[in-house]
Amino acid sequence: MKRLYLTPIGLALFLGLVFILPRRGEVALTSLSRETIDMEKKIPPLHVGEWIATATQPSVKEVETLNPDTTFIKGMYRSYDMPPLHDGSGRLFDTAINLSIVISGFDINNSIHRPERCLRAQGHIDMLSLPSDLITPTGKAIKVQRLTSTFPIPSEKKGGTPFPVGFISYYYFVGHKHLTHDHLSRTIIDMKDRLLLGTDQQWSFVMLSMPYNHGKNMAETEKNLAMTDKKIRQLLGELTDVMVDWKQIPLP
Repeated sequence: MKRLYLTPIGLALFLGLVFILPRRGEVALTSLSRETIDMEKKIPPLHVGEWIATATQPSVKEVETLNPDTTFIKGMYRSYDMPPLHDGSGRLFDTAINLSIVISGFDINNSIHRPERCLRAQGHIDMLSLPSDLITPTGKAIKVQRLTSTFPIPSEKKGGTPFPVGFISYYYFVGHKHLTHDHLSRTIIDMKDRLLLGTDQQWSFVMLSMPYNHGKNMAETEKNLAMTDKKIRQLLGELTDVMVDWKQIPLP
């Protein structure tokens, strides 16, 4: 009989923690380097190795999906040997790697989302998201999330067939003392911090994305993807080395 009483009592005590835990604890700032990122002017590192960047502005739709106190930093990176990109008519375009940095405001839970959800809403299809290992030029071994998708560009001709362009993206999250590729892991870290320490980590979301052409056959498409993947991983490693304050992020 005692067990019958203990179970609901224990459950009631556990649920009661909701009312004594702070809704928002003291915020421990993200460990992105303020020496290389101008967070007030929203400018990313503009010179990284062979890469030259241009700071860009987020679209109105991008801004509207985030809380007002969220910081959104964007940039476009180019180097001397970028893979070519053409449209459905064969016209060549300059290629660039797009950087997006989203730094959460005080409402930690509603400032950053998984990019898979946003990309689907934008019309991306054939999405595949898998973890990937990355070693930066200075030897930092981290896990990142690798995301591939296809975006069908509408034809200029009425009733024409959409022109598919492939996209490859890499992303991760940087907190005060943690770097993780996994949104669920980030949520669990937040729960532990709030429960045990009464603090919140300010998180930053870092994503690089680059388009590539689908080929005439699978082999050509895979070749284009491999070229793009090599370039984006190169920049990802170099940027990570200069953007993350490694004194704050202990790695195994």
